[in-house]
Amino acid sequence: MPLGIQQVLFAWLAAIVLHMDAFAVGIAQVALMAPSILFLPLGGLVADRGDARRLLLRYHLLYAVPPLVLIGVLSMGGLSYPLLIAYGLAAGSIGAFAVPTRDALLPMVAGPNLPRAVALATALQFIGQLLGIAAASEADRIGAVPLLIAQSALVAAGAIAVWRLPKPSPHPPVVHPSFWRSIGDGIAEAARSEQMWPVLLLNFGVGVFYVGPFMAVLPIVVRDVYHGGAAEIAYINLAFWAGTIVAAFAFAGLARRLSLRGRLVVSAVSVGAVILGLMALQPPFLAFNALCFIWGLGAGITLTQGRTILQIVAPPTHRARVMALFQLGLGGGGPIGAFIAGSLAAVLGLKLAMVLPAIAMTVLIGAVLVFSRIWSMRTVE
Repeated sequence: MPLGIQQVLFAWLAAIVLHMDAFAVGIAQVALMAPSILFLPLGGLVADRGDARRLLLRYHLLYAVPPLVLIGVLSMGGLSYPLLIAYGLAAGSIGAFAVPTRDALLPMVAGPNLPRAVALATALQFIGQLLGIAAASEADRIGAVPLLIAQSALVAAGAIAVWRLPKPSPHPPVVHPSFWRSIGDGIAEAARSEQMWPVLLLNFGVGVFYVGPFMAVLPIVVRDVYHGGAAEIAYINLAFWAGTIVAAFAFAGLARRLSLRGRLVVSAVSVGAVILGLMALQPPFLAFNALCFIWGLGAGITLTQGRTILQIVAPPTHRARVMALFQLGLGGGGPIGAFIAGSLAAVLGLKLAMVLPAIAMTVLIGAVLVFSRIWSMRTVE
């Protein structure tokens, strides 16, 4: 829920309240996502070596602090673009440690059906995000402060759920290599696997060519093409994540019947390129939301099936680092894509800022199909 609030509120503060252009909104989104590039691998390594439950508890409590600081800034009327950038860097850094830690804990509590647990966890995550987006849609009416209070309180309350998780088994005593060698070991483990590297590469493409335009260009499209505000930004987010939830729940029921998961991932990301191209036509706002919903269906398939492949294939000793690489595709590719998409929008216009990433993603999909066995590979628990 706090992530959903932040997703809309951050874009609203940058695009609507501060009225920044597409390039500046893209840079702000880079600040929110860029820490992933540095800290996701470190977060995965720390989780592989330490007590993931205790670490996640601390991350929840830390994550409650940045919204409180922003409340103080807003109450003094001191909101500025540099302060928004600072908030993005702080929140993004803490989140980069929390995500691989949470993913590492999932197999410990999943029970005998890991694919179903992955799908359900994904669906529930996005239901919470959807509720947060719905709440943030009222930002034009109630302002940012009540939403930031809710964001901070909810993420702190999440610490209670983490505290109730079973304590993970202690790691066997081993001599750990250096930090960089450990990070490289995780990357090498993924690169050696003919099942993991295609999924990770496509996921990075999703971060660059889909997440970037979604974060940097779509809020400007809402403002300049559809003349909307916080509510309209929330509507496109609601449509997208509603599609993600529908797909995640559908695949929770089908989890153990599937084996050609790579084929599903390729199909979903291919549909995403078509949808992004259709969005560039700037259809009526209702149709634009319908496209966001279909795009979300594809995202739900990609996230659940991609995560399932990696959770099944990755060895327990490297799982958090591999899952950090998966998240890095979104969190690390996202700021790169946001910078590129924002720059394209400023120089070439909003339409080409959506068409060119769609073309680039199509080329990447073709390369993965040619150089890997992702279309025919089978992944079962």
